[in-house]
Amino acid sequence: MAKDVDPRERFRDAKKVPVPTHKFEVGVRVACKPGPFAANGQFRVIRQMPNGGNGLQYRIRSDRDGHERVVVEDALMRAIQGDSVFGE
Repeated sequence: MAKDVDPRERFRDAKKVPVPTHKFEVGVRVACKPGPFAANGQFRVIRQMPNGGNGLQYRIRSDRDGHERVVVEDALMRAIQGDSVFGE
């Protein structure tokens, strides 16, 4: 005989999985971490995007030429103002 369970109680003991949150807010200046395909310069976060399979994503726009691209959060770091690494 199956145990009758109130539908409202059915998932009470289910494992709670933390929802990932974005590290960078919209409008924040970021730079791509060094790597073989990394873009140079500073970028501004235009939009936070959902997990695309490789992690949370962002749409960023170049401060230099306005070019936009989508990158994963792991490829970004907060930009340092006045640092020669970022061309300013």
